[in-house]
Amino acid sequence: MLRDPILENPLPLDSRKREILKAVVSDYTATGVPVGSHALATHLAAWSSATIRNELSTLVDVGYLLQPHTSAGRVPSDMGYRYYVDFLMEEKELPAAERRQLEPAFRDLPADMEGILEVAAMVLAQATDALSIVTGPRSLTARLKHIDLVALTPQSVLVLAVLEGNLIRQNVVTVTQTAEQEALSKLAQMLNQTWNALTADEISALPAPPSVHALRDEVCARVLDILRGIDASQGTIVVHDGMRNLLRQPEFEDVAQLELVLEIIDEERVLGQMLTSLDVDKGLKVVIGRESGVDQLSLCSLVLTTYAAGGGRIGTLGILGPTRMRYDQVAPRVRFVAGKIGDALKRVLDS
Repeated sequence: MLRDPILENPLPLDSRKREILKAVVSDYTATGVPVGSHALATHLAAWSSATIRNELSTLVDVGYLLQPHTSAGRVPSDMGYRYYVDFLMEEKELPAAERRQLEPAFRDLPADMEGILEVAAMVLAQATDALSIVTGPRSLTARLKHIDLVALTPQSVLVLAVLEGNLIRQNVVTVTQTAEQEALSKLAQMLNQTWNALTADEISALPAPPSVHALRDEVCARVLDILRGIDASQGTIVVHDGMRNLLRQPEFEDVAQLELVLEIIDEERVLGQMLTSLDVDKGLKVVIGRESGVDQLSLCSLVLTTYAAGGGRIGTLGILGPTRMRYDQVAPRVRFVAGKIGDALKRVLDS
């Protein structure tokens, strides 16, 4: 992740400048209107408009604020947002009324992992009015729960695999041996007895059958290839929701700018890799503007956290929106949904 060196060692601010910067961020994120000294004077009665104006000018000079036009008020820079998040933000508690409003969505969840991820993405998008992003548990290794083999043609077999987390994968494999349904059904019965709850590596370590059977050996090899392919792609499961929320933000009235952001969101593999590279720990991570290292997201912020799904399995959950966002309100909503999704996935994956 890219990070401006000055943000690692922010310029010190005295208490008055800190209060003024905090007020600018609060007002601007709420209204989207550049903040002037007269507006601030109504909130910061301890200082006159002239004093506030001088301090605003200083905050512009040192890079914490920007002044779009000579006669306009000020807006926070990325550096100003970073200082606010790191030193000034007072994360608000999730109101009890909103907690009660969100709770029902997690009572009757789907019985599969992808369905739960979709619910989490939907709820988070609605709660934050932003675009939500949820990744599947990264350390999840595919374990086979059940398999069915269906003959489609004499040389093609439909493999229906039910995996841990009730993930269902369907693959058509080509075989050189004639595949009759009776033989495939017997083979599926044998695999369900001997491969149940095993990973691809664990299956590979099993003793080889005492006799060679061409169709059995060929189908088993194809099923192992499928499991290994699933393992390789597990970390790229990305679910998002709330695209329309971005359309309502004035920062994305420029269609060209919006298209740049949508390109990244639609490319789930790239998005998954970016989220992994950010190395989100168990706390909350706020990525502002160019800190993501992705040019297309230079006008965006990400508020991310991890959820724990048990057994060392973790995933990433968060939101993407313009840098002008109510960070103090978004943070508790992200944490709340992360807790709910982790508990739900743990129940499904451990069942």
